Amino acid sequence: MSWLPISHPLLKRFDTWGTPVLAAVGLGLLLLETRRPLRRRTRPRPERWVRNVLVAAPSLPAMRLTLLPAMVGLGQLMAPYRPPFSRLPEPVRTLAEVLLLDYLGYSWHRLLHSPLLWRFHRVHHCDLDMDLTTAWRFHFGEMLASIPYRAGLAALLGVRGSTALGFEVVFEACTAFHHTNLELPYAVERRLAPFMVTPRAHGIHHSMVERETQSNFGVVLTLWDRLHRTLRLNVPQQELIIGVPAYADPAGQTVPRLLQLPLEPQDAWARPDGSVPEHPEYAGPATALAE
Repeated sequence: MSWLPISHPLLKRFDTWGTPVLAAVGLGLLLLETRRPLRRRTRPRPERWVRNVLVAAPSLPAMRLTLLPAMVGLGQLMAPYRPPFSRLPEPVRTLAEVLLLDYLGYSWHRLLHSPLLWRFHRVHHCDLDMDLTTAWRFHFGEMLASIPYRAGLAALLGVRGSTALGFEVVFEACTAFHHTNLELPYAVERRLAPFMVTPRAHGIHHSMVERETQSNFGVVLTLWDRLHRTLRLNVPQQELIIGVPAYADPAGQTVPRLLQLPLEPQDAWARPDGSVPEHPEYAGPATALAE
């Protein structure tokens, strides 16, 4: 496939600059969340870290060898056809491309919660705690499934490969940030949450309470959740139970099972004993950040 340029100069630049930046961000977040944890852990970290790294082992190379080259190759393929954004002046074009990419991230995330794609995405959600390693715990099939949407649709709408790769660094850094178990000062996070996705906000998305899971789909900006009325910030962090009810038993979360989970039938949103996790509706507006 000539449009899949695995060693394109833009990809070499990503490897040279983007990868070290993401590694440094990850290390910094790991140290911070270790010193200032937001939620109480329910499982031993070594148990989860080994599992999450092994699940991520095929997905991270899959991203580098397929999704990222597709962003560059499909962008080049569409360039001669003068797609919509090509008519905009710089830097308006770059801003429009970045906003579109973030919206595609939001809308793709919502699609991942549809019945077909949830088969893959539940591998990520059934982690029983949430920290930096959860940001890597994606099934490689989910990464491959994202190519037509995140790379193909973006290219069709005129996003250049250079913008897509630059934004991917921001996308991955923000994914790492909002999955951390990092307690930011409440005053700081209250000021950030109206604009960008934070650890408290994304923690709610990983709740075992279904209506809470069906909220906070944003990756970088909370703008899209506000526009689509899927923003929910008023759930106290210490009330959260992280995970998916059907996979509440940690003994069932072996690496081989997680890798073959997309082939298993869909489960009802209930624990193995039939109980359904629930919270009361919390007081105050959904968009008011709770501690």
